[in-house]
Amino acid sequence: MKQEEIFEGTLKRYNLLKKKDKIILGVSGGPDSVFMLYQFARIKKNYKLSLVCAHFNHSLRKEADREEEFIENLCRNLGIKCISEKKDVKAFLKGDSLEQTARNLRFDFLLKCCRQTKIKKIALAHHKDDLIETVLMRVIKGAGLRGLRGFLPKTKFRSATVIRPLIDMQKKEVINWLKSNKASYCIDKSNFEEKFLRNRIRLKLLPELAELNPNIVDSLSNLARNASLDYEYIYSQALGEFLWLKRKETSNGLYLDLEGLKKMPQALFNNVIRIAIEQVKGNTRKIEARHLDEIRDLVLHRRQASIVDLPDVLIKKEAKAIFIQSLIL
Repeated sequence: MKQEEIFEGTLKRYNLLKKKDKIILGVSGGPDSVFMLYQFARIKKNYKLSLVCAHFNHSLRKEADREEEFIENLCRNLGIKCISEKKDVKAFLKGDSLEQTARNLRFDFLLKCCRQTKIKKIALAHHKDDLIETVLMRVIKGAGLRGLRGFLPKTKFRSATVIRPLIDMQKKEVINWLKSNKASYCIDKSNFEEKFLRNRIRLKLLPELAELNPNIVDSLSNLARNASLDYEYIYSQALGEFLWLKRKETSNGLYLDLEGLKKMPQALFNNVIRIAIEQVKGNTRKIEARHLDEIRDLVLHRRQASIVDLPDVLIKKEAKAIFIQSLIL
């Protein structure tokens, strides 16, 4: 099957695109995002799409300004509007890793582009190889079922919908298309530096696993899909329980019924707590399995007025409820 057919097949399979859609395309200048840009430009007329390319310049490499110029010229040639922003990521480091800080700033920029253009859909160029690298990273870090999903073809991110139309395609297919069509792209040399975990997985671990199982990419992709299906069911049950147990909301927190939590199976308990934390602080980053175990111990065994102090969150046990409070100012 040709790459163009895989691309359009993915759009239809996961219902990622409708005619007359307006989309922000997150384009770094690397092969994956350049391929995605070309594909959307190719189908633009047929689908009557409104496209805006968004490029975030991290200022982390000397080539960054040249890459920004490359993308602006490419968009000009393709007749697609381009919005770019430049920030010194290192100046924003406040405890997170450089990678996470860059990711946060990039998503803030994409959401700003959504607000400026009144577009609510963002396309990102993550492909199947990115998916399995993410799964392996999370396995190494001890993820649960939620983490084993990797990332999904379509997700909600704050006020936007994020789509990933390359999720059924491998990197080698992207590169082959670019070579066949003599399409230029940028190369990020930091992708070959083994100080980053994702790069070590790509350069060292995956080749070893491929010797044990030549179909490792499809196997891990299937693992992610099955985990996603199972988690989707568990999450729907947990969301119902959360809504049932929620007693009151404040400006920076919420109360959950204590007796209801005590009776809950641990799998549901963990997901209800995750939903609650996500609601009060906007995400569940830095919340680990040991933190959930500590909250469960608080609910089941500790006395009233006991407190669990977690990253950005405080949980207090009261007479008939636990209060989950965001510490983010």
